[in-house]
Amino acid sequence: MRRARLWQISVTVEGLNIGRFLRQAGEAGVRMTGLRRVTPKKVTALLREDQLPALQELALRGGWTLTTGNRQGAGRGADWLQRRWILVTAALCAGIALLAASRVMWRVEVVDGGAYTADISAALTEMGVKAPMLRSRVHVGEIRDALEWRYPRIAWFEAGWRGTTLVVRAVEGVLPRQETMEGPCDIVASRDAVIQSIVTRAGTPVVKPGDIVRRGDVLIKGEERTSDDGVKPVAARGSVTARVWEAAVISMSAVEMITAYSGQEQRVFTVRTPFFDLWGLPDCDYAQYDTAVSIMPLGGIFLPVVLHRETRMEAEVASSNRDMKELQEEAAAAARRKLQEKAAPGESFIDIWGNCSMIEDEKVRAYAIGEKLVEIGLRGPASGMAAPAAEDVLYQPR
Repeated sequence: MRRARLWQISVTVEGLNIGRFLRQAGEAGVRMTGLRRVTPKKVTALLREDQLPALQELALRGGWTLTTGNRQGAGRGADWLQRRWILVTAALCAGIALLAASRVMWRVEVVDGGAYTADISAALTEMGVKAPMLRSRVHVGEIRDALEWRYPRIAWFEAGWRGTTLVVRAVEGVLPRQETMEGPCDIVASRDAVIQSIVTRAGTPVVKPGDIVRRGDVLIKGEERTSDDGVKPVAARGSVTARVWEAAVISMSAVEMITAYSGQEQRVFTVRTPFFDLWGLPDCDYAQYDTAVSIMPLGGIFLPVVLHRETRMEAEVASSNRDMKELQEEAAAAARRKLQEKAAPGESFIDIWGNCSMIEDEKVRAYAIGEKLVEIGLRGPASGMAAPAAEDVLYQPR
């Protein structure tokens, strides 16, 4: 209350001999500011609210009419808040709710995951990262490291925040080359293959063109013979090119489902939160229908409230048999595309062949097999085997 009396209030005084009123107010210690004479018999001024009773008593004794107006400055704001306390309280509660909602992760989004998208989402759930949960409990650095360890074929992961959504982006690329192993080592096969050519720069080759090797087999031994017919360990170096094969299989149905729309539509909507809908969506009146869904955020990026709208289109689904020749051509093309996806950056197939066959359940299965030449040499720990005989070195290209 003491602070309220320091606020200024506007007053209007009317009557005869206004000058005498102002003189008596000054003698009584009432300080007025912003004094303005409107007419010879009327003035307006501002004074502190705690001096208003003294001025009212002076006006009553002298027969002047004193009218009080609104508070000025901060006092006017206090009056506005007092008259609209329900609105102010609601706005304060909304602000507190918005602040609390911004501290919570409401959604997890996996971007550019490709074939790993569903598995990455499952891995995040296994790690305990699932909405809703406090943002302070989500450690993006640990999530990124765990995913990079789990998916070695992904170049790297990015994890960060977009509002209250945790965004995990998988970045595919060429994996970094393996660091050079120090000390004696062998060159081993990174996969099953048939040797095409081998160039040895250090060490002793133990395979020749045409040999079939399995993953992990030694290709170039990390040993060399000395002039006194001894053996010394070295770090094997060389290039081993081999023929490898990849296969892709595609199954396609010989029955095609055709959707025909009648033109009838039903539009419904609701306001949706992570926990409940403000009202439920009504059941559809159509026996068969397609649904188009649109979602519009209502609470921005921090408050997870959306407007969920559905357009239900009446449809009739019928089946028909596809042309077999066209189906086989489409299945073969799809198998070749799938095969090309298996080629790593910088690799290409030198030969591709395939076949189509009819299988059960009215399906066509297409096979595509491709051959390519790749480098299969990979450095591995020295195995400790003895060096091959001198005649084996004859297969070493010069």
